[in-house]
Amino acid sequence: MYSLIDANAFYVSCERSFDPSLEGKPVIVLSNRDGCVVARSDQAKALSIKMGQPFFELEELRKQHEIFVFSSNYTLYGDMSSRFHSILLNFVEDVEVYSIDEAFIQVDGYEGIYPSYQGLGQTIRETMDQWLRIPVCVGFGPTKTLAKVANKLAKANPDYKGVCVLESPESIQEALATFSVKDLWGVGGRYAAMLKRHGITTAAQLRDTDEDWINQKMTVNGLRMVHELRGFSCKFLEVGQPAKKVILTAPSFGKLIPDLETITDALTSHLARSCEKLRKQDSLCGAVTVFLHTDRFRRTPGNGLPAKQYSNSITIPLPHPTSATPELLKYATSGLKSIFKYGYNYQKVGVMLTDLVPGDYRQKGIFVEGPNEKLLQLSTVVDELNRHYGQDKLRLASQLYNPDWPMKQNYLSKHYTTRWEDILQVS
Repeated sequence: MYSLIDANAFYVSCERSFDPSLEGKPVIVLSNRDGCVVARSDQAKALSIKMGQPFFELEELRKQHEIFVFSSNYTLYGDMSSRFHSILLNFVEDVEVYSIDEAFIQVDGYEGIYPSYQGLGQTIRETMDQWLRIPVCVGFGPTKTLAKVANKLAKANPDYKGVCVLESPESIQEALATFSVKDLWGVGGRYAAMLKRHGITTAAQLRDTDEDWINQKMTVNGLRMVHELRGFSCKFLEVGQPAKKVILTAPSFGKLIPDLETITDALTSHLARSCEKLRKQDSLCGAVTVFLHTDRFRRTPGNGLPAKQYSNSITIPLPHPTSATPELLKYATSGLKSIFKYGYNYQKVGVMLTDLVPGDYRQKGIFVEGPNEKLLQLSTVVDELNRHYGQDKLRLASQLYNPDWPMKQNYLSKHYTTRWEDILQVS
């Protein structure tokens, strides 16, 4: 038996956790550069605020209603996520971190500790509320896919009181008979449209479809999903978090940037952050991609016409895999110079590390040198010092730390759990 625990409106809930006055109020959290809505409270949804809606479109609505706005506080959300997943280890030995606000657990063998799955789910909810003040919903099912279905039902139907258990064949059949196929885990928009054309609109109909047809139309992944809907596990608990196959860093600028020097400064900072992640998972990078683009929504002042646009990217295969920031920066800045054009105001520069291999991969040959071991060791020492003394206390000279380019965060809340001066005081 699997369970999926999912925090409700996680970013909003984190803000409310430290400011209870926000309860019952419309609250939204914005993306990088305060551009779009990425999280909404139920009260904000009731005002027809859409996920991904540009923030500037809400100006009139904010005048009519008291809407509380926050910039994404990734430091706070990341720490609260770690606490969320750690709490689950009080209930079971193994926890799969599925996302920042979701986790799978396997509850077989714990039947004697808790009176029922329903009781376990309610205990998890009460503990999360007491320790974190984060509301969660809990779904139970014989497979991870059915646990996902149960979790969605627990969120959608108040009668479940935040916990849904799909255990008996009767309860599973009742749930799947009305569950939309487009809401299934692993069914995207393209597959949902294709299934609808063939008269398959519910999860029960998909479950009962011929396997050969599913394999032909939806490949082996679709077949696994159907087996999971039938109660046969194909997706097992992944306790060890798998290494990322791609590492991408590309926050937007706080304002439009026209010059190469400032953009190089930003690229250096993005690359340094990506390399830290690369070394943290003990991987090496075989190729680096740099991309650059202007703001496609920008209008020319005066006439309101679209401003001139430009975007480009370049991928540079490396002579040998490495995770050393100085080595990667040499190729990244070279790529940036090759695609940069003067006369444009740029909104974003980004870097993507691909062709990742394990850190013990050291390919050497007659015509191929391995990574520079001294630079690898230097980068590791820099990481350790920055972890101890603070981010970017030790950085490359080309990382000028220009205050003009960092992303806009005009509505940022405090770092309540990670900064001494921001810790709440009780008087």
